[in-house]
Amino acid sequence: MRFFLMAILGCLGLSSAVAGWAVEDRVELGELPGGATAWQCAVSGTAGKIRLAGVSFSSAGATFRVVDNPPEARQPFPGLLEPFGAFAGINGGYFHPDFRPLGLVVSGGKEIHGLEKAKLLSGVLAVRGGRIELVRPGAFKPGKDVQDALQAGPWLVERGTVVSGLNAERRARRSLVATDGKGHWAIVATGPLTLAETAEVLAVPGLPGGWTVRDALNLDGGSSTALWAATQPKALEIFSFGAVRNYLAIVPRRK
Repeated sequence: MRFFLMAILGCLGLSSAVAGWAVEDRVELGELPGGATAWQCAVSGTAGKIRLAGVSFSSAGATFRVVDNPPEARQPFPGLLEPFGAFAGINGGYFHPDFRPLGLVVSGGKEIHGLEKAKLLSGVLAVRGGRIELVRPGAFKPGKDVQDALQAGPWLVERGTVVSGLNAERRARRSLVATDGKGHWAIVATGPLTLAETAEVLAVPGLPGGWTVRDALNLDGGSSTALWAATQPKALEIFSFGAVRNYLAIVPRRK
């Protein structure tokens, strides 16, 4: 597993536990633009001890951008994000073997691929008129005010409740986006977990910081899992095992 993570700097001794999962340590790796924070932690439970890394931020200081990476003009991660002024990012949605996107992709107001109806593609993350929303496809309203959007899934946590029926057998690296529904957001990459275990871990209070996850959507994890944050003196980096079609970047909010 090609994890390039900053070493754990200390132990906070957090005792939160949900469904057998407990946070053993959580370390903040440094502040980022817009008041964002990069962090990593370890959780212990049915899958043993698993590392997580993430970036948490408030929508008052930062927002998302969808960065397309078409095969005819493919660029390496995370350099691809630099022209957008990004200080962090994670792999995005699903794609076909020929790198055609699966599901809705809107980048900088341009629709790269349209909305699709599929059980897996159960959520849409969108930036609309400066506001970030995470909704079911049926509740998503297309429009010229949508600057960026990404369709993915499945939902992991919805309205504060762990989603039932998630796969509980196949373990893989996971990547996801989460929110408390009150303006706080996080991108998270994990070690090998099932989808069901990932949802249980996210239900642990305060995992992303000083807030609890209300809604969380799975991204294209497994070999596609990649996360980067411009922490100093060393960047937080997790590399995918191959190229991916798009990324979800975090950029400072324009004043």
